[in-house]
Amino acid sequence: MNHNFTRSTLSRLSLLPLIVTLSILLSTTISAQRRVTPVTPPSPGTAAKVEKEERIDPSRLVTTIDANGNSVTVDTVTGREYVDSTLLKAPPKMEYPRFYNVIAGVNIWDPVMRLLGQKHGVADVWAELNMHNRYFPFIGVGLGTCNDTPEQQNYTFKAPLAPFFKIGCSYNFFYNSNPDYKLQMGLRYGFTRFKWQLTDVTVDEGYWQDPTHYSLPLQNTTAGYLEVAFGLKVRIAGPLSMGWSIVYHSMLHESASPHGKPMYIPGFGKRSGALSANFSIMYTFAINKKTHLEVEQEKDL
Repeated sequence: MNHNFTRSTLSRLSLLPLIVTLSILLSTTISAQRRVTPVTPPSPGTAAKVEKEERIDPSRLVTTIDANGNSVTVDTVTGREYVDSTLLKAPPKMEYPRFYNVIAGVNIWDPVMRLLGQKHGVADVWAELNMHNRYFPFIGVGLGTCNDTPEQQNYTFKAPLAPFFKIGCSYNFFYNSNPDYKLQMGLRYGFTRFKWQLTDVTVDEGYWQDPTHYSLPLQNTTAGYLEVAFGLKVRIAGPLSMGWSIVYHSMLHESASPHGKPMYIPGFGKRSGALSANFSIMYTFAINKKTHLEVEQEKDL
């Protein structure tokens, strides 16, 4: 019996090195896995620094008004500004529909001035789309002609009847007010292709000879110009309105001519004058049935 006990004991002791070896290998594997994906701790003081930057000391804050009229809180130590979003001014609301109406007009300034002796111009018609009673895309077309002998000049300028076209947009400063009244500024581009000539050109040959008369042939010219218009519109009755505007002109481009530049450009007027005027009779075509009184009632709700 003692012999069996000794044999069992020896068998167990022979397994002990194997168990120790397996334990060492397992421990080494776990340690290696931990070294493969190390976790880098945050730098000392980093979290505290971020928290310090975000913290606001109320004792250092003062409230003031910036250039835009907004209430701004300023840190007197760092100079950092904080804007209270609840105090920001909301953009003005568009009180009228996007497509409110269409306004068509006829400019009767040139016909009236021709009755008073003006030697150029005919008439033009135009239309604009009312968007929110604020923006007014514009398109116009007209006819122009000229037959004028300038004072103290030795020629007559003639331009046969020719069309001109204009496109642009206007801005109404009273966009949230009654659309029957409008104060606006507009930018427009004008374009025309026309012919012109000089006739009865007189050249004095001297004391002993008679003056010589001749004419220049017709010249073809293409011209483009810019208009800046300031105008006022008022309602007369029902859909009828009338309006005045002062227009500043500036030439943008024109084709060259061996005989110089034309004195008159259709739709532009005489080159010598940078300012002109318009007087129009208008008719309004309603697109949206919402009236000014209905808009006012919605504002009161």
